[in-house]
Amino acid sequence: VHDRQASVHLPMMGATAPTAQRRPWVRPAQRRYLTFLLLVAPIVFLRLYTAAYPIAQTAYLSLTNSSLLSGTSEVIGLENYRALASDPALRGAVRFTLLFVLGSTLLQLVIGLMIALLLNAKFRGRGFARSINLIPWAIPPIVAAYAFRWLLDDQFGLIPHWINVVFAERVAPLSSPVLAQVSLVLVNVWKNAPFMAVVFLAGLQGVPEDLYEAAKVDGANGFQRFWAITFPLLLPLLIAQGMFFVVWQLAAFDLIYGLTNGGPGVATVTLSLRIFQEGLLFFKYGVASAVSMVLMALVALVGLLGLIWFRRREVVL
Repeated sequence: VHDRQASVHLPMMGATAPTAQRRPWVRPAQRRYLTFLLLVAPIVFLRLYTAAYPIAQTAYLSLTNSSLLSGTSEVIGLENYRALASDPALRGAVRFTLLFVLGSTLLQLVIGLMIALLLNAKFRGRGFARSINLIPWAIPPIVAAYAFRWLLDDQFGLIPHWINVVFAERVAPLSSPVLAQVSLVLVNVWKNAPFMAVVFLAGLQGVPEDLYEAAKVDGANGFQRFWAITFPLLLPLLIAQGMFFVVWQLAAFDLIYGLTNGGPGVATVTLSLRIFQEGLLFFKYGVASAVSMVLMALVALVGLLGLIWFRRREVVL
């Protein structure tokens, strides 16, 4: 019996006790997360340095009376904002900025869609027409601004001359506040509508021809086919392009600077041009920073409202 017990216990004595597996200090999911952070950290740091830091610095300068000419740089709180709130020129700049952006965007959407429908039709020379369509958009804005500044000149401009020949009426587009504003909007539409047309043309290429054929069989005319098929399918693209151009054109500067430079008087001054004047012409960095914060708030507000509306339209569609 003793030998049997010994034989039973001998294998147990010779065997090594199972050791517990050592757990890694980082789990696979955590390792992937750390790898993601290491890969993304450089671009996040770069983005913070190039965006967040300038915004923070601008916000700080807006609370000071920093000026290169007077040599001051003291914290004055909200005095710059109080002065801007009582400045009628700034209210006029905000008003014209919204008018310029909304009017230009609406016309660009309508005219761009019309051009896209025309370029999507089958006709001889369609490829050539599509090629030359982008020429206005390819011209640098400052070049287009100076070209139209000559064309709209009341002394020797071609456009006032043609108006005088056709309607027997002499006009000075850049000397009248209303005509200068209208001219600026129309030149901006001439410049950017071709790009809208190219984007909408790409959207039209994705509309199935079977839908149009079925609508023709049902007896729908051209307008009915557009309203029931083309417009609903292009509506998300229209909304996206509209929001993009609204936010983008809120900071438009070069076209306005080259064509009117804010004139006549302050009729065509926008917030971006006001920032340029206060910061680079008068060297009032505190005031320019305050106007910049107003523009940033306006861009954020318009973008947020557009995003909310766009999401509601997606739900409805």
